[in-house]
Amino acid sequence: MNVILFRALKNANVSDDDAERVVNALERHIDLAVGDANKALEGKLDGVKASIDGLKFYLQIMTGVVATCAVIGTALTAYSQLLK
Repeated sequence: MNVILFRALKNANVSDDDAERVVNALERHIDLAVGDANKALEGKLDGVKASIDGLKFYLQIMTGVVATCAVIGTALTAYSQLLK
């Protein structure tokens, strides 16, 4: 419970029960608002993670292509040396 708000309500001559209900309602509202904000951020984070996973896959493919080109280049170089 937010003690500062509760004390302020008590100083304004609000009953204990009413002050507690106000504090609890405000805390629930804050929890819901933060939860909604976090859901939006989590959705964006999931999108970023998916993009990173896509880039990782692309990088793996490109690494394989470069390695294949290196092998082919080495084989062609060796073959050209044999032709001389």
